[in-house]
Amino acid sequence: MNRQQIAQLIPHGDAMCMLDEVVAWNSEHIHCRSYLVNMTANPLCEHGQLDTVLLIEYGAQAAAVHAALVQSHLGEMRPAYIGAVKDIELLGAISDNSTPLELHAQCLLNNRQGAIYELLATQADIPLLRGRLLLNQPQI
Repeated sequence: MNRQQIAQLIPHGDAMCMLDEVVAWNSEHIHCRSYLVNMTANPLCEHGQLDTVLLIEYGAQAAAVHAALVQSHLGEMRPAYIGAVKDIELLGAISDNSTPLELHAQCLLNNRQGAIYELLATQADIPLLRGRLLLNQPQI
């Protein structure tokens, strides 16, 4: 799945879509990749640097894409919003702007009101951020 397909699944629009590729996914997990570490088009970069805490947004987008993919297989689509973040650990700094980011979102719980995900962001197999995300998905 490419960036254009991903942007259609999340309410951010193309400019705020931080994911470039869905590497793999199944009903419980998604692995996404981003090459937007330090591109001038990245609205989250400041002075050529992406702060590690902003990887929460990247992970949230991976979780939202996962929720959309799972729900589309069930015949429904609902918008997803960040309800809460918890137990965030900043494990390292982004040091190489040319190496893509790997985003993993593991679905721990999913029901009609939302989902809970465990997030992990890495770069070159080095963990940068870990934490949990509550995804709120109101009924339409």
